[in-house]
Amino acid sequence: MQQLRYLVAIADTLSFSQAAEICRVAQPTLSIQLKELESRLGARLVERTRARVSVTPTGHEVARRARAMLASLDDIREIALRNDPQAPQALLQIGVVQTVGAYVLSITMPALRAAFPNMKFQVREERGDTLLRQLGDGVHDLILLPDRTNRRDLECHHLLREPLMVVMPVDHPLARLDSIAPKQLAGETVLAMECGHRLQDQIIGLCRDAGAHHASDYQGTTLDTLRQMVAIGMGISLLPALYVRSEVLREQLVTARPMTHHTPVRDICLIWRQDAARGSTYAAIADSLRGSLQPWHVAG
Repeated sequence: MQQLRYLVAIADTLSFSQAAEICRVAQPTLSIQLKELESRLGARLVERTRARVSVTPTGHEVARRARAMLASLDDIREIALRNDPQAPQALLQIGVVQTVGAYVLSITMPALRAAFPNMKFQVREERGDTLLRQLGDGVHDLILLPDRTNRRDLECHHLLREPLMVVMPVDHPLARLDSIAPKQLAGETVLAMECGHRLQDQIIGLCRDAGAHHASDYQGTTLDTLRQMVAIGMGISLLPALYVRSEVLREQLVTARPMTHHTPVRDICLIWRQDAARGSTYAAIADSLRGSLQPWHVAG
């Protein structure tokens, strides 16, 4: 099982040094154990040159199954420790998307650490579709997504209904207002972030009804890049309130205003496998996150 952990770490990082650091072993130890695993299985799992580390197709398949096995092993440990409040808790691996992770966790992590002082948190960023696949493979224990999921094999706990805010240059005429009505967006070019179908439909509908131009060419651009594009006058944007709190309020070239009504919102959710033995722990984590995010929640 330990050799499989080493393989999974290499497959995730494509780096022997990083994998050794994650596994808390010396790099030569990790290399030796990987070679022993390959010898046992009679197959090459990892190819290593001076320039790069790559995982063979066989290695990818073995690592995928190993993740599921290791996740089940962690669940077994959780079952054994569940009734012992003094027992140390396992590492918690959280997957997040770039547009959510840092802004949500910067608010929620202090309370989460206080509530779970023995838990170690590891956070990784990926695309939303990749996170859902990796959750099923056991790469992550929990994932944070800016959208709900109706998959029957997953538990989805709603944490926050987050409004978007209108972000514009500080010298823009709309910056003189305290809040912005949808009709006041008429004629504006709206630079849109990459988002789920529900939020995208809201933004497209808002632009259509207001007579604004929805510049969909920039989807996939980072929030920071959108903010910089707004700063140089390429248009205005609709950005999440928590991002505005973190990055826009300290910016000198752009400013943000709330909308008066018909505000696009996104649903931040915490998701885990339905059959996870640590489900009760994950539900308690969801409650902690929800409580920390309550001041930014909008009804609807």
